[in-house]
Amino acid sequence: MTSATARVPSGIDAVDPAWLTEALHATVTDVVAEQIAQDSGFSSLLYRLHLTGEGVPPTVIAKLAALSEARGAMELLGGYRRELAFYRDIAGRAPLGTPDVYVARMADDSADFVLVMEDLMKWENADHLAGLSIERARLCIQQLAGLHSWSIDPSNSAALQVFPSFDMPAVRDLLVAAFGPGWEIYRTHSAAPVPESVACFAERFTEHAATALDGLTERSMLLHGDIRADNMFFSGEKMKVVDFQFACVGAGAADIAYLVSQGLPTEIRRGQDETLLRGYLQDLGDIGYSFDEAWRHYRLATGFLIVLPVITLLGWDALPQRSRDLCLTLTDRAVATIADIDALEVFG
Repeated sequence: MTSATARVPSGIDAVDPAWLTEALHATVTDVVAEQIAQDSGFSSLLYRLHLTGEGVPPTVIAKLAALSEARGAMELLGGYRRELAFYRDIAGRAPLGTPDVYVARMADDSADFVLVMEDLMKWENADHLAGLSIERARLCIQQLAGLHSWSIDPSNSAALQVFPSFDMPAVRDLLVAAFGPGWEIYRTHSAAPVPESVACFAERFTEHAATALDGLTERSMLLHGDIRADNMFFSGEKMKVVDFQFACVGAGAADIAYLVSQGLPTEIRRGQDETLLRGYLQDLGDIGYSFDEAWRHYRLATGFLIVLPVITLLGWDALPQRSRDLCLTLTDRAVATIADIDALEVFG
């Protein structure tokens, strides 16, 4: 993988044969760019590059900064820098399957960045709208446990220094502040019932978010931070994970809560939360993370992380229909989980 300060393209047109030849250290004579993931990639632009040349794969994936309002949000959250840091310092060292990365660069004076990665076209990309099976959720939980366990080894602590806390200031200033308007859009467009207790929780979300963020920083594990089904690729019993723009440090059960509460259809998840969390703790090993502590973190995270699909709804008018359906469905699942596991009990 290359990184450092070499030229960073400001758009896909600049990812031309000359740039690829220099970046890949191979001869590229032609490239055809095909934009992908337009209905699910909110914060970046993704392209499949069809390459012609010597010593190059037939296709690779190129990831560039968004041109929309999401670009500014990612700058505030440091998302692009987090992802590059993960691929530079963590991937290949931690026991979490990831695509090979050939190029990872970011400009010094702007949010422009570029990743050129292995194309997982032959792997099955999970469908976030359809949701995961229990079996695939367990496989993902096992890999997350490996990452979390690796990250608390003192010999790996230096690699974590670039990743912010789960409770970084921009989370309260940007995400929490946007919840209220997003929740109004959700209530306008969703036909799913919302229990009165969850509706009251949403009305006081800013206050409850502070409680959650305090609790979810009681542990210092490296989290994926956005472990959605559409960030997972499967090939038989193998799995690779992408998109580390929300990688952060916090309580490991937060990753598990997000995966389970929003990544599984309600009818599949219902009644499985505690069992899946116990499986995670078994995979994690004996690190002194008790079920009671992890279950409290799980419930706090389930309540708080509803913020992610809700605030995405703020772009309702510009969102493709599938993206609208996805955000409504994820919020529906989160609401159901909050009620099913009595998550609100831990918010006082």
